[in-house]
Amino acid sequence: MYPLTDSSAGKVRTTGGSSPSAAPLPPISPDPAFEHLLSQSSIYCYSVDYQTNRFRYVSPGIYRLLGYDRDSWQFSGPLEAFRQVHPDDRDCVHRIYSEINRELLRHDPAVRGDLSFVFTCRMKTRAGDFIHLSHHLSFPNLDHRGRPLADFTLVSDITALKVPQHCQLQIHYPTPTGNLICKTLSVTCTPAATELTRREIEILKLVAQGLDSQAIARQLFISYHTVCTHRKNLLRKAGVKSPVELVGWGRGVGVV
Repeated sequence: MYPLTDSSAGKVRTTGGSSPSAAPLPPISPDPAFEHLLSQSSIYCYSVDYQTNRFRYVSPGIYRLLGYDRDSWQFSGPLEAFRQVHPDDRDCVHRIYSEINRELLRHDPAVRGDLSFVFTCRMKTRAGDFIHLSHHLSFPNLDHRGRPLADFTLVSDITALKVPQHCQLQIHYPTPTGNLICKTLSVTCTPAATELTRREIEILKLVAQGLDSQAIARQLFISYHTVCTHRKNLLRKAGVKSPVELVGWGRGVGVV
């Protein structure tokens, strides 16, 4: 899904496209009984094939957690999934994957499969709200040079834990003595909410109350066209396309 560095050549290769060292991996086909259990859970898991930049697997729990159809999500691919990350968190997620890449390169290729990573970010549900998710990431498939061929990630909702809005990354790796080392990095993002003007915040709160542009104009004693301009600017700054998504974004950043 994200660029990974070829440690031997010192070059960046994207995860899309073919690789001369390995063929695309077969899809993951879990046991039907296990699939049924996953469909009843509020977690989901997925695997991305870095040779094709496509999902090898998406569990049915994604519908229960985010409201998306599993088959449609899997067909759309990882890049479309990344577009559902909160606009304020997208740069942080890129930086997190860059740090994961650097951490892999710090370790001998023979032990990279023992590393695991946990990172947090907010993602948009089908209803337009944002929830805070924890991603438990590992690389079970590597080539003979220690380059990831695929990942496996377990995703859970941590919104109820009232975790900090900023993204975090935890890195777990074993030592030669068998001890497990864990280090945590905080990735500070610049929230788009700080770019909103006082008037835009007023209008966003009234949109959340269900008022249309005419009613907002009357309440704030400004013109209808001025309200429309502010609403267009709000959609642009939030990176969304509809009033429902805008209100969900506003709740996610604490404005509404």
